Amino acid sequence: MSLPLTTIKSALKIDFDVDDRELTRLREAALSLLERKTRLKFEPATQTLRLAKWQDTMFPVVPYLSLYSVTYTDGAGAAQTMPATDYWVDLTDAVPVLRFLEQPALDEGTMIVVTYTAGYADLPADVTHAVISLVGHWYNNPEATAPIALQTVPLGLEYLISHISTASPIR
Repeated sequence: MSLPLTTIKSALKIDFDVDDRELTRLREAALSLLERKTRLKFEPATQTLRLAKWQDTMFPVVPYLSLYSVTYTDGAGAAQTMPATDYWVDLTDAVPVLRFLEQPALDEGTMIVVTYTAGYADLPADVTHAVISLVGHWYNNPEATAPIALQTVPLGLEYLISHISTASPIR
């Protein structure tokens, strides 16, 4: 779910509609930037992970929601769907890990295809705050330079990005 424009406008104390289009554009840009920077998915979506061999693997897109299937081509060239009893998802760490209990032979040159769902059903408060911070900064400072002083995005936002990032040392 995308962050409602009313939430952003309320936080930024904007009570007019003239700039709604611009605020919407800034919201989408902030969400996109934060998704790329943090490697989080802000809306649930189907993801595909391809593996060259059977190995414990972290899900590259999080938060992990569910695993749909693990498919592969066996040594005889037949398409197979691995039974759910032959793998499990280890949720004990911050980033879930897919672990295989069985490692059937693979047809040469083929890949294991893992289909899963990842993304937030509701944005966490820290992500919402990061989006609002970015939108507010860009809305009030649309240019890269200013006649008075050039300032970076507030350090609070850098901390939030580091905190919510899957690559963060804080996790």
